Amino acid sequence: MKVNVPTAAQVRAFTVTVDLPTAGSCFGLGRDASYNLARQGAFPCPVLRLGRRLVVTRAALLQALGEATEATDGGAP
Repeated sequence: MKVNVPTAAQVRAFTVTVDLPTAGSCFGLGRDASYNLARQGAFPCPVLRLGRRLVVTRAALLQALGEATEATDGGAP
């Protein structure tokens, strides 16, 4: 099965949290591989359990993919 890997721009358009299979697709992983890695604690970014759901934050995805999470304005912090 071919996994459709989203672009960085598509990941930035994700909601604040995404389900585990969607997050896994960002790394070229299928559904089963994503759940197996999460179960082993080896998913490429932190996985949160919300009730029965496993989710990943958009910010954690972008950081794991090496993308900036916020636009910089060039000003002082």
